[in-house]
Amino acid sequence: MALSYRPSRDALLNPCADPTFKIIFTNDSDESRGALTCFLSDILEKQVTDVVLQPNELSGEALDDKQSEFDINCKIDGKAVNIEMQGRNENTCYGKRAEYHVAHLLNHYTPKGKSWQDIPQVFQISVLNFIFDAEEENCINWYNMKNADNRQIENLLNVIFIELPKIKQLPDDVSKLTKTQMWGKFFLYASNKDKQDFVKDLCAHNRGINMAVTVLEHVSQDEMNWYHESRYWMHVSDMKTAEQHAIETGMAKGMAEGLEKGMEKGLQQGMQQGLQQGAKQKNLENARKMMECNIDFETIFKVTGVSKEELVN
Repeated sequence: MALSYRPSRDALLNPCADPTFKIIFTNDSDESRGALTCFLSDILEKQVTDVVLQPNELSGEALDDKQSEFDINCKIDGKAVNIEMQGRNENTCYGKRAEYHVAHLLNHYTPKGKSWQDIPQVFQISVLNFIFDAEEENCINWYNMKNADNRQIENLLNVIFIELPKIKQLPDDVSKLTKTQMWGKFFLYASNKDKQDFVKDLCAHNRGINMAVTVLEHVSQDEMNWYHESRYWMHVSDMKTAEQHAIETGMAKGMAEGLEKGMEKGLQQGMQQGLQQGAKQKNLENARKMMECNIDFETIFKVTGVSKEELVN
């Protein structure tokens, strides 16, 4: 019997896994194209009609330029959009990464010599499976360039973050969710057997999610997709293990260095205290000998540093 990566015949792939997220929206089917169009319409809060997939890898202008490889790269009504499913905030620098991507997107899709009036809007949409800003209560945040009075420049560069952990805390009540929050619940629950009734409720209220579930059920029958997803989770485990090892190694090294430095410092302090006590004892002996020779206390103190009270006691 051949090895199967699919845990059961009715199991569904997890949209929070990067390969699965991509295939839901880029599969060659009407349902996949429809799901992507609805997803973008719900996120941008306006009807999107013309969605065209683009190559996922953008080259730089120079050989040493940093390259960009996107999960889903597309054009909508002449505007450029990059969509990412991101599970880790590596080195807490995802904000910088998103700003770089949106700027690269603008540069890539703006031909040299183009009229300033014709420069397209660009969007970096990130579905984050981590908390990006713990102080921000909203689970969906739209960032662009503004001044201190909250006035936009031209609204060309747009970064949108959808934070799944915050959406997970919302009640599982479709009537209380926005369309974007519904998508967040879909990503979180689509592969969860215990949440299938709620996912069906999402499908009944959101046409795009209904199409996405149809695609997910279809692609979940392909063993190769399960292989790619298992490789993804293996990579996630490897990264977490490496991070934990680095933390533990750093702590162990820090403790060892701290102990070594502490012992060295303690030894130095002990030697210094011992020398001081030895010198004090020697001065006391000399002071007593001087007192036996009837030398006055003032002279004894000047020579040995031992006071009359110390000698008498």
